[in-house]
Order: sequence, then structure tokens, then C-alpha cells
Amino acid sequence: MNKLLKGTIAGVAGVVLLLGGAGSFALWNSAATIGGGTIVAGTLDVVSSTTAGSWTVNAGAPRASMTGFKIVPGDVLVYTKGLSITATGDNLVATLGVDLASIAPSSPSAPADIALAAYLGKTATLTATGTGISTGAAPYTVTAGTAGVSQDVTVNVTITYPKSSTAGFENSSKLGSVNLAALAVTLTQK
Repeated sequence: MNKLLKGTIAGVAGVVLLLGGAGSFALWNSAATIGGGTIVAGTLDVVSSTTAGSWTVNAGAPRASMTGFKIVPGDVLVYTKGLSITATGDNLVATLGVDLASIAPSSPSAPADIALAAYLGKTATLTATGTGISTGAAPYTVTAGTAGVSQDVTVNVTITYPKSSTAGFENSSKLGSVNLAALAVTLTQK
């Protein structure tokens, strides 16, 4: 093939490519409504009841506050509180648990506070009873209820200060301080 013919073919191909990219070719199209319906998002919410919670120490008499309490290894603290859970959604399942980060040292730079918070946080457990709460051991699952209707739940957060059989094991937490005023539970979709 000679150079002139090759050049002409290349030029025609270039013009065709330019014209194809410069415009659009109209195609027929159509659309139809298929009536899928309306969906609404569910919700998941936990609110503390207005009734005050109570503490017990070593299964003793209830007390309103732990302020100033001097905990020692072997003590078992239990906080009981009512909650209101709103859980709606056709396939909603959630877990209820204690927020371990809410068992925090009073001073994040004090070694004894950090040690005490770590000891207590390792042992914190939650038990729950009420409408929509699974039975048995933790983790507890919450099943969806009726839209707009809250479910009443009672939770018990148990915090144990472990008592080791090794003498002096707990010494790093002596005089430590933990603020339990922000003790919290979590409700998380599975």
C-alpha cells in the first residue's frame, strides 16, 4: 500500500473518531413507575429512668451513693438502675452491655488510679431483665418492640475488686480513686 492511501485512510478514521466524540447519538428510552412503597428507618435508644439507682456493697443494705467509700480487695459493688429502651426495626437485634470505659481513673496520670480502674474494669459485668431482653447469661440481646413504645429494663452492674491469693498483688492500686458517677451501659446493634 502506498503512503498516500495509508494517509488518506488514517485521516478518514480520525475524522470519524472526532465526529463520534463530538456529538451524541439519540437512542429511544422509556421509564415506568413500579410502586416499591415507602420505607421508614427504625430506631435504637436507651434512656436512664428518672428513678434514682442504688448501690449495694457485699450484698448489704442499699445506698444511694458510693462517694467516699473506701473499697478493699474482695468487695463486690452492685449498681441497680432502671432503663427505658426503644428498639424498632424489622430485623433489629442489639446487645446491651456495660461501658468499660466509664470505669475511669479519677486522675488519668495517677498510677494508683489507673491500676484500680483496670482491676475494676476487668471484672465489671451486667445483668438485665425486662421486656425484650434475652434470658440467660450476658451478652444480653434486645429484640425490637412496637414502634414508639419503650421497653422497661432493670440492669445490675456488678464490679468486683479482685482479691488475689498472691500477697501484695493489689498493692499498685492502694489509695487509687475511680469515679463511678459516669457509669454507663451501651446498646449496640448487632
